[in-house]
Amino acid sequence: MRLFKDKSDERGGTPSGVREPAVAGTFYPDDAKTLSTLVDKQLAAAPGAPNLPGPPCAMICPHAGYAYSGPTAAANYKMLQPGQYARVVVLAPSHYALLQGASVGSFTAFRTPLGDVPVDTEAAAALRGCKLVGDQMGPQAREHSLEVQLPFLQKTLGRFNLVPLVVGDVTPPDRDALATALLPLWDERTLVVASSDFCHYGPSFDFEPFGRTDREHIAQLDREGIDRILALDADGFESYMARSRNTICGQAPISVLLRLAKLRKSPPRPVLAAYALSGDIERDYEHSVSYAAITFCETGRPAQAKAAKAALLSADEKSALLQLARQAVDQSVTGRVERPVVDTEGVASKLMQPGAAFVTLTRGGELRGCIGTIEPDEPLALCVANNAVSAATRDPRFFPVGADELSDIHIEINVLFPPYRVRGIEEFVLGKHGIILEKNGRRALFLPEVMVEQRWTPEETLVHLCLKAGLPRDAWRSGSTLHCFETEAFGESET
Repeated sequence: MRLFKDKSDERGGTPSGVREPAVAGTFYPDDAKTLSTLVDKQLAAAPGAPNLPGPPCAMICPHAGYAYSGPTAAANYKMLQPGQYARVVVLAPSHYALLQGASVGSFTAFRTPLGDVPVDTEAAAALRGCKLVGDQMGPQAREHSLEVQLPFLQKTLGRFNLVPLVVGDVTPPDRDALATALLPLWDERTLVVASSDFCHYGPSFDFEPFGRTDREHIAQLDREGIDRILALDADGFESYMARSRNTICGQAPISVLLRLAKLRKSPPRPVLAAYALSGDIERDYEHSVSYAAITFCETGRPAQAKAAKAALLSADEKSALLQLARQAVDQSVTGRVERPVVDTEGVASKLMQPGAAFVTLTRGGELRGCIGTIEPDEPLALCVANNAVSAATRDPRFFPVGADELSDIHIEINVLFPPYRVRGIEEFVLGKHGIILEKNGRRALFLPEVMVEQRWTPEETLVHLCLKAGLPRDAWRSGSTLHCFETEAFGESET
């Protein structure tokens, strides 16, 4: 999708060969110190992701103004370490220039307020060997989707060489050809970043497919596409785009990345690190843009850049979440509200980042309700409050919690780290991992503590997961998909 058209952008670059920043001062600060501080803050606030199945080798990152998409992008970039990659290939859509095929340009460096990023001119020359890749400067002259990735990369990797590839109108065979051309460049010292926002919703984007506009409809639309990405299903993603007409501006870069991933001897495993909407900030979903951070993890070698095992949340942040959960349960039980009223004014910024969590209610040591979400598709504080209400009033296994029970209810919260796919039960550790089983459109989940409390073996755990999902007890043995995850668990008596 091309959001902007400006034929003046077809002119060439500067004689110096250095591409000057085009959106510094608008999409992100143009002052080096201010920019550095902002990126540091967004990286620090981003959720961690321990126990990835391998080191990141590719990413899908958003490219809006940092005030909107920066926190989501930071969830990806936080996984990188200084010096981890010597080269980064950025696949960017063409928002401004009419472009058939792709352009690697002929700049020698890209400048940001944090310094110059040198272009890997040898790699760029190799890509020009593909008939689809040209050296037009125009498509890169103002392309923000490429530029906004650079400060995050500069802050996390330090020095690296850039391969800037703007992808325009390309057919499926063209995408295959681009993937084939990129494959020789994708070694252990190279990171690939596909730059894309997700749904652009509202009249200014000429996209209003729903009779009723709310966050749930937009997130569900995006989720269909994200599921195809997580499955490395390039054809399925393209079919979804044709059917849904979702306004994902980086469709072409994403499709090229998916096709590239399938060419690898050991295809990477994608993990959804974060998802958010600009409407979460503006409280206006009539005009909203979605952002997803998806990390593709190497499967052929052990992770060399696992996130630190430090606690995701401080004691104060845990207490704040428990207080929100308690208030939400009290509101729902005594006031019969459908959704809790959450005052976000004093909530710590980390708790307003996208997160996933389960809320468990017990009474006298017995389960009284447990509801949660797997994907980080809303701010963690709201996720906890909403799931607390659902655990108290909508767990189908129990009658709703009564007002006379409130003083006896104990609340526990499990904050989830991103799930990742595993090949079999040999990668599953009892007491450490939660597990998700999917087959034939059915899904079931156990939190890490369930298997310990029930004293199940890994095989018994999978049998019970099958039964919970409404599947035959041995359905896990073939055709099922398994994901593991870790959590940070805490309860009211522990803070």
